[in-house]
Amino acid sequence: MAKIVLGIGCAHTPQLHTLAHDWDIRAERDRQDGIPLWFKGRKLRYAELEAERAGENIGALLDLPTRQAALDRSFAAMDRLHQAYVAANPDVVVIIGNDQHEIFSEMVPTFAVIAADEIANIPRTGEQKSRLPVGIEISDHGHLPDAPTVYPGDRAFGTHLARHLVRESNFDVTLCHEKPTVSNDKSLLFGMPHAYGFLYKNIMRDHVRPHVPVDVNCWYYDNSPSAARCHDFGAAVTRAIEAWDSDARVAVLTTGGLTHFVVDPEWDARFIEAMRTRDHDWLRAIPQNELMAGTSECKSWIATSAAMDAAGLAMELIDYQKLYRTEGGTGSSCGFTLWR
Repeated sequence: MAKIVLGIGCAHTPQLHTLAHDWDIRAERDRQDGIPLWFKGRKLRYAELEAERAGENIGALLDLPTRQAALDRSFAAMDRLHQAYVAANPDVVVIIGNDQHEIFSEMVPTFAVIAADEIANIPRTGEQKSRLPVGIEISDHGHLPDAPTVYPGDRAFGTHLARHLVRESNFDVTLCHEKPTVSNDKSLLFGMPHAYGFLYKNIMRDHVRPHVPVDVNCWYYDNSPSAARCHDFGAAVTRAIEAWDSDARVAVLTTGGLTHFVVDPEWDARFIEAMRTRDHDWLRAIPQNELMAGTSECKSWIATSAAMDAAGLAMELIDYQKLYRTEGGTGSSCGFTLWR
């Protein structure tokens, strides 16, 4: 049977590929009171958020040297994740990620498997860039190629995963034999979701192995799975991998989170500790109102943590960084973990 030899969890925030002094571009947008911000399960306006967190003195952490130090440590952590990935030398990779209307639009599957022999990633068009929120385009180099690029997939393995998840674990899975697209108009085609593209460029780098993207709908709440369902799904992914009639060595990668667009170090610490100690009950019980906005991507981590537990791999925290950009604590928190 196939064997899982490595797991990786990595943040993928655009802030990691935005120069420290340019964080203020997004900060200005955060401070607009028309934008709701989720913090500790509640939706707040920026003025309310800043008032609630006044005692934390976050403003003292907004200087450029502090920002740059957080970036430097984050990239050092990603170097270590890349080195572990290269050392493990997996035959095939499963990426548990999420889409944000990048390839799925009119349809939003709860779970999807892309089983294709080739998976293309492409840069944005000028028209697509014009529709982006302020401050996002400058980070595109962190997850999109400079020119159309084709990466190796694994149709047979992906098909096996989908079949096993449906027949043996009772998950309804959308099976895609080519990368989905939001439009038949070639001028509007999107590259792979940034959840996957970030790993191609920052973790796999020049060692992109045959891989299967496994999409968990974290963002669109009407049919987003609960934390418990994501946990069950991750364990089912491991069962499917181990049922594959192959001696392949498999790596499972996930990306996203942790808390954002408001950083909550207390919540992050509890989440990381629950993954490390295999506190399944706590992970499964996280309510939906704590998994909103960008923090919802922790659902991919929940699935991956369960997959690693089922495979018998232990988690190691490589680093954790807080990328604050306002006095109210908006920004992104970045987790970097290994299971091996």
